[in-house]
Amino acid sequence: MKIILASKSPRRKELLLRLGYSFEIMESTSEEVWDKELSSLDNCFKISYEKGLNVLNRTSGDRIIISSDTIVIKDSKVFGKPKDRNDAYLMLNELNNKTHEVITTIQVFKVSSNKIDIYKDYSKGEVVVDNLSKEEINAYLDTNEGNDKAGGYAIQGIFSKHIKEIHGDYYAIMGLPINKLYNIMKKIIK
Repeated sequence: MKIILASKSPRRKELLLRLGYSFEIMESTSEEVWDKELSSLDNCFKISYEKGLNVLNRTSGDRIIISSDTIVIKDSKVFGKPKDRNDAYLMLNELNNKTHEVITTIQVFKVSSNKIDIYKDYSKGEVVVDNLSKEEINAYLDTNEGNDKAGGYAIQGIFSKHIKEIHGDYYAIMGLPINKLYNIMKKIIK
């Protein structure tokens, strides 16, 4: 059965490769619209569902579509992808010398004989960021590494030198909780 990753994220591709499946990549074109009536977790699920549905509606045949969304939360405030450098600076400054939570949701759509089954799960982790100077934040921003990342940074990249501690699912922090995904895939691929 064809497997499609509904993401252009190089880290999600890298993590899915670790599970040993052959897959295609098709970027979702859905807008990530936040609903103020929903919880942060429910919004994360909604957005990952909409990404998967977008790709589902543009494909045909028996297939499995994997979609995901990641959010960063600090003191009930949600940090998405920064709009620009100034926004990224403000995010990193707020996360500076503090602990925050990262949540990643996954949705797996299985289409077989025109029947659609949807499986979902999530995982999370906590990240403790070192005490950064303004110069260190600006030097990181100069790399452009965190431009399209929730919270304005990539934990597996250059920013890793600024991480004091991690608690929970490292792969959820990276953007794809591979253990949760593996357990879903074990159930549906027979």
